[in-house]
Amino acid sequence: MVAIDIGKYTHKVMMANVYQDVVVKPFELDASLSGFQLLVAKIEETCQKNGLDEVVVGIETTAHYYEDLVRLCHEKGYVVRVINSATTSIERESMLNWSKTDDLDLVAIVHSILQGRGNPPKSLRKELRTLKKLTRFRRELVSQRTRLTNQQFALMDTIFREFQGKTVWVDGKKQKKKPFSTMETKTVQYLMRHHPHPEDILTLGEEGLYELSRKENLKLRKTAVDCLLEFARESISQPKEELAAELYQLKVTLDLLDNLKEKISDLEKKIEELLLPTDGALLLSIPGIGKVLAAELRAEIGPIDDYTHAGQLIKLAGTNPIVKQSGGHKATYGGISKQGRRHFRSVVYLVGSKCSVLNPELRKHYLTLIDRGKKPRQAYIAIGNRVLRLAFAMLRDRQLYQSRDPEYSLKSILECKIGTQENRRQFCEAYVFPS
Repeated sequence: MVAIDIGKYTHKVMMANVYQDVVVKPFELDASLSGFQLLVAKIEETCQKNGLDEVVVGIETTAHYYEDLVRLCHEKGYVVRVINSATTSIERESMLNWSKTDDLDLVAIVHSILQGRGNPPKSLRKELRTLKKLTRFRRELVSQRTRLTNQQFALMDTIFREFQGKTVWVDGKKQKKKPFSTMETKTVQYLMRHHPHPEDILTLGEEGLYELSRKENLKLRKTAVDCLLEFARESISQPKEELAAELYQLKVTLDLLDNLKEKISDLEKKIEELLLPTDGALLLSIPGIGKVLAAELRAEIGPIDDYTHAGQLIKLAGTNPIVKQSGGHKATYGGISKQGRRHFRSVVYLVGSKCSVLNPELRKHYLTLIDRGKKPRQAYIAIGNRVLRLAFAMLRDRQLYQSRDPEYSLKSILECKIGTQENRRQFCEAYVFPS
């Protein structure tokens, strides 16, 4: 048994036999081809010296640094077991030792192999692997976009505090008055970029704002113009000359945000191109699941042949409920285990939240769960697990979504979700009217 503790630049290795006797003490090798060649030479030397003829390599998952070594060991013909870091943590605790060192991790990996833990490496099809990388990258970009969006509004709170609205009293009752119903419009973005300060609004005046609206097609309504002018006159923001730093920050933030939105849009087009030729396009027939969400779900599921039932996918996502039962006592159900893949779990939750609103059949099930006392987040997970079971059956049998809703129309869904007529034709040839 070859236990390998993965590092970014340096791996640590220990070799033992099935009796847990250490045959090669822990040593280090670099994370490159020269390090792998040293590992192979050490394994061959040890096998000859000790009369061993079978090699099992146990590799602990560490970010993405373990992937290349797993591939090389698998190509070399070794039996490879990929061991989750949570497993080695449990093994260390069983040693009644609260310390954590690389050597203890190696011993924990050996124990895990002997107990049959760890999984053989799974190779994703090229298109699924690419789809997984790009959908996860998009999720990171969306998180960055959210941070930048929050940052721009935080800056506007300093530059023009009342721009996003303020409290007013009408007939003695407190209300929130806002010049714009939403802050994501072209009008709001233009004003933040070119006229962010109350002094800018007052300099333009009513006629200037209407002229600007006609020139830039901002579609400013009279209520918005009156509200902006009123708020600008009553604003308690600092004078413009004292906010030079904030104004510069706002400009840079808006530039970064525009660039990021463009990149996300390009990435989503690329994801759509990758999704449609795969069986993941089947998931588009489910109301409530769009192109990006279908791509995320298909990428996280991976090769469908690796699973025999949908419960394995639910456990992989970590959305399976925790059950506690002992003796004759009734079983109690707690939260979800959260012991699976974090990205997969996020996708399942998002699928549940979308389908709870946009899928008529699943919407009824969601309302039933709410009536039974479930909280919305709990219901989203339950709906997400339900869709996961549907997705498993659809991908396994290469079948479209079956709906009892009389208003369900596959044609309208395809026209909405699949862009070009040629893509729709190819989809129908592959799944709706297969030859």
